[in-house]
Amino acid sequence: MRRIFALLFAIASTACLPTRAVPPSPLSFHASRSAKDAAQVAAVALVNAGFRVTQTDSSGLALTASRTATHGGNEQYVTCNLSKGSAAAANSETTLTIDIKLTPSASGSDVTVGSRVRTSYPGYAGTAMETPPNETDCVSNGAMEQQLATALR
Repeated sequence: MRRIFALLFAIASTACLPTRAVPPSPLSFHASRSAKDAAQVAAVALVNAGFRVTQTDSSGLALTASRTATHGGNEQYVTCNLSKGSAAAANSETTLTIDIKLTPSASGSDVTVGSRVRTSYPGYAGTAMETPPNETDCVSNGAMEQQLATALR
């Protein structure tokens, strides 16, 4: 009887815990555009969304783009495990980084789009609440990755 009660208590207790945001898996798809054309389209789409884009290989077929914002400025692209209106949310700075790799193929290009989010709390620097930057408090919501997939397909 005690075991059953303990099991029921454990189930009821964990049902009340908030769920943590889970980052999206990298997207892999085929684009009908050549790899060079797809890289240009992706770069323009990212710049138009406020990202800084850099070429990460000599052929121009790998791009990294980042967008840094404070006080929920990346809210349209990022989901955080922070309560809205909390001091942590108000002091957070998120950097969303998108990595794109294009591989030429016979009928266009194969594309892989991945993302990561780094969260820091510059408002707490030098205080007892100072927290090191991490990649777990916020994750991409997949919106920018889907926008790129739509633009490239």
